Amino acid sequence: MGVLPDRSKKIVPSIYHDLMTNPASPILDFYPRDFELDMNGKKMDWEAVVKIPFIDEKRLLAAMAPKNALLSDVEKARNEFGVTLKFTHDPDVDFTYPSSLVGIFPDIAHCHCVENIFDLPTIEGLEYHVGLMEGVKLGDAALAGFPSLATLPYNATLGFHGVNVFQQDSRNESMVVTIENTEERTNVKTATMKLGHRVFVGYPFLQEGKVVKVSDELFDYLPADGGTSHPIQQLHGPREIDDFRKKAERIENNYSKRLGIIIGAVESITHVEMLKGLLKTDEGATVKEYAVIPGMETEYASQVIVDEVVSEDQRFLEKAAVPIEEEFPPGSRAFFLGEFNYGRPLEVVGHKDNRAEIWLSTTKGKEMEFGRNIVMSHHTKSHYTPSYAVAKMLGLHPLVLSKITSSFSVSALGLPRLNLGLNLKFESKKLKVLGYSRRSDSGWEFSNKAIELLSTYMTKFPEFIAGIQRKPQGNEYDETDFYPAEIAGAKIKEIAAWLKSIESKNFEKVPLDAEQLDSDAVMAIEKASDDALANGPGIEFKKLKGVPRNALIKPADAEHRLGNQRFTLGDRVVYVQDSGRVPIATRGTVVGISRTPRTTLLDVVFDVTFMSGTSLGERCTAFRGSTVSTASVLNLSNKQVIAGSKAAVEKRPAPVTALLTVNGGYGMPVGPGGQGQYREAGAPPPLRGSFRGAVAGQNQNGFSRGNGVPRGRGRGGLGHSGDNAAPAVHSSMAIRGNSQGQMNGARGARGGPANGFRGGRGGPPPPAPAQAFNAVPPPPSLDNRGRGGPRGRGGRGRGFPRGRGGVVQAQQT
Repeated sequence: MGVLPDRSKKIVPSIYHDLMTNPASPILDFYPRDFELDMNGKKMDWEAVVKIPFIDEKRLLAAMAPKNALLSDVEKARNEFGVTLKFTHDPDVDFTYPSSLVGIFPDIAHCHCVENIFDLPTIEGLEYHVGLMEGVKLGDAALAGFPSLATLPYNATLGFHGVNVFQQDSRNESMVVTIENTEERTNVKTATMKLGHRVFVGYPFLQEGKVVKVSDELFDYLPADGGTSHPIQQLHGPREIDDFRKKAERIENNYSKRLGIIIGAVESITHVEMLKGLLKTDEGATVKEYAVIPGMETEYASQVIVDEVVSEDQRFLEKAAVPIEEEFPPGSRAFFLGEFNYGRPLEVVGHKDNRAEIWLSTTKGKEMEFGRNIVMSHHTKSHYTPSYAVAKMLGLHPLVLSKITSSFSVSALGLPRLNLGLNLKFESKKLKVLGYSRRSDSGWEFSNKAIELLSTYMTKFPEFIAGIQRKPQGNEYDETDFYPAEIAGAKIKEIAAWLKSIESKNFEKVPLDAEQLDSDAVMAIEKASDDALANGPGIEFKKLKGVPRNALIKPADAEHRLGNQRFTLGDRVVYVQDSGRVPIATRGTVVGISRTPRTTLLDVVFDVTFMSGTSLGERCTAFRGSTVSTASVLNLSNKQVIAGSKAAVEKRPAPVTALLTVNGGYGMPVGPGGQGQYREAGAPPPLRGSFRGAVAGQNQNGFSRGNGVPRGRGRGGLGHSGDNAAPAVHSSMAIRGNSQGQMNGARGARGGPANGFRGGRGGPPPPAPAQAFNAVPPPPSLDNRGRGGPRGRGGRGRGFPRGRGGVVQAQQT
């Protein structure tokens, strides 16, 4: 009564409702409907300080006193202290526990719970231990997740450093940490020794990762390939050099100004893939999985990389496979991953020859696939129109449409900001309204329901819409901009009442990239599920022998084996974890997919109700829905972890290996059966048209210009500006020659003279010999125009038509 507003009166006993709403109530002033918002520099209404009167405790209790005697016995008991209860599981007890709220909560069938009064133990005579307990781990031995400066050698001093706190440099002294011996660790030779190894990054908040690349100003270093011990080097261009300098400066500045840690100059950067989790192999071993996780940093200064830690994270320890008898003892429950009866529960009854014997719960026929059909029908019926087309259809200025479909604030009714928008889109929050709006590559789009709502708004309040139309680019609006002063207040109240009646603030808001079905489609899936469950085949039990280990999945291993599954709307799933809010082995249908930086979440409407179920934002029946992670369910529609079948091999993506040589070329392309991937093609047609026509998308057969004489104008490949020039990357090359297609007298490329020649007089320059790049000095100048050398215009050839863009031998890196 001292906290809730009158609109929440249903939460308190009904006997008190009059005290919150009756005009004759002695404490009615405690529950005002109209009050002032103190924005105090805030931008959003919910950030404001609400100016409502303080509660006078004596007045409140005096007003409640006559009502207290009218409370029911249950309500009186609820308002008093009770005893502490202890609930214990007893397998010998089996009864039906009646619902505590009939019509809201279902009865609990097969309840094995015993209720007893629990007496809290007393602490009289006991002594407290002051200080750290014996065996606590501190410093560099701290447990995983606890930050410690001691994992690297450092010293600290108090001084003025201007550490940035709350977007402002500190004016007082700060404790500044300086990392020691950084010169050796930031050296690129030391850093490349960690390629392919696990390390710990993010000092002093350490997280495990795997080094995949090391870079300095001039080169990228990748793990060695082909049995060599030297890392593969990739030369940086001018842009990569500039990017490295910016990254190094950013990393050093972030440590210095944000954390107060001086790490010294960053000479090399270590690139890592972060530890994603554990992966269970088909053989039963548990191994670590590393990947680039969106939203997590992957580039770290080499001098703050920690090689090893004293206390390993026990949650992410790799384990070798144990015998199948130990992993799946008789009586253990699991799920079947065979091609038929995929995802059905089972019980292990024995073992033979390193294989299991199981009792499998089976059903006749295939898994029900009504979900995808309903989703396809829903997408066919739902139509979205781009915002510019909606504006043209309704005769609105595009800015006006943008204002009224989002949060539109007006200074009215004594309030500085009154929201009179439809709240159908939220650009800054990156949210859309389910069934009304969505964001595509071309901009916002609105459904027919949204267009109908806009039309109703315009029809009911034409003066209001016309007032916005008069100044569509305005930022501040007053109630008198729409109506005369004498009726403005009443009209604005009428608009606010209509907006409240359509409950636009209660529309389902989801992220822009989320895939969600609206309530109509979800209810159709729910009805189809009920029909299929009522008319579906019964369950039978079958004994199978010789089941391999990889055809069984324990509930405890679901997180390690199912995290990489893919899902689409309408997929059928089964919950396979033995923890969480959903009962194990419950089947359902995916009606929503949303993604976070670390995982993908699924909105699932299940076939049956359960205690902790939700309505998925009023889209389905209460207690039928839940939001779960992809690692907790098995996709039954798209079987991606099938074991021991041809389908399993086809489902798994084929490994892609690039056969790169030291010089950057590719190995022989291999196709099916070890044959080449390319087939012999016929001769191309004669060259026609012109270069300009080719650029414009015409005359696609070539660049010829009159009499079959090729004429080209283009930037040639990258040549050598001198003996010490770095190898250049092959660019597009345009040639010029005579009618026989010969390349004699070709003019020099615009990227620089080829091997020091200014122009060809009788033939192209000789090809540059192949060379390794492990010890190539940097170019003499990185600032000249062109790539790899000064810009040049080769000499004109004799007796041939004038042209630009001669032939240059370039080498591919």
